Amino acid sequence: MKVIKFFFLTIIVFTLGIFDVLGQGPPAPAPPPPPPGLPIDEDIFIGIIIALLFGIYVIYSFRLKTKTPT
Repeated sequence: MKVIKFFFLTIIVFTLGIFDVLGQGPPAPAPPPPPPGLPIDEDIFIGIIIALLFGIYVIYSFRLKTKTPT
């Protein structure tokens, strides 16, 4: 008698699980992609000035190293 109750209960649990999976609706659509990042042409002149100053620094430090005898 216990085997029949266990078998019947197992069938009911699996059936309810199948109905739960089949009863779900279609998945939600994917969200839209995020907006693009910051524009590149904003503050370009500041970037150019910083690059020029860094280039002058590197050239100046290289010349100081080559002028000193070792």
